[in-house]
Amino acid sequence: LIRVRKALSEVAVAKQRLQEKAETMRHKLPRLELLARQALKEDREDLARLRLQRRQLAQVQLQSLNNQLLEIEREEHRLSLAEQRLSDQLAAFYTRQELLAARYSAAEAQVHIGEALAGVSEELADLSQAMAAAEQKSAQMEARAAAIDRLVEEGLLEIPAAAELVPADAQLLAKGDMDIETQLQAMKIELSR
Repeated sequence: LIRVRKALSEVAVAKQRLQEKAETMRHKLPRLELLARQALKEDREDLARLRLQRRQLAQVQLQSLNNQLLEIEREEHRLSLAEQRLSDQLAAFYTRQELLAARYSAAEAQVHIGEALAGVSEELADLSQAMAAAEQKSAQMEARAAAIDRLVEEGLLEIPAAAELVPADAQLLAKGDMDIETQLQAMKIELSR
């Protein structure tokens, strides 16, 4: 549970960093377009083209950041659910542990009363206690095995495969070169008016 909570904290920090990067990138886009327009006004088509290419690359990076943010939010949700499940399971485990301790105490009292009434020897009492301890250990091991099986069934012990977010940057950039030329021509027409 502590490890899950630590992972949730780390995911929140990573999410915050990505959100800040995405915000910075969003602010960069209009500025690059403005700089491209200024370059065209100064009759610097090469500089305008370069700034539009930088703007397009920034858009691709922003899309990649947005995809990463979505993945982190999914991971955060998954970890929150795991934390709740573990918390519930621990509460159930502690309740069960207290119940077993009470049952053991009651059984131990019954053994002592039975020994006193029947006059059973001290050696037999030691043997009975050893058997009770062995039964308790067996019950604990069975409970642990059941808990581990339940965690495996619920997928809490699996190592989730890291989803790789690799945008098709090259394709987007190639398609964007045509877009840049179209934008450049539109800006020229607009400025000539």
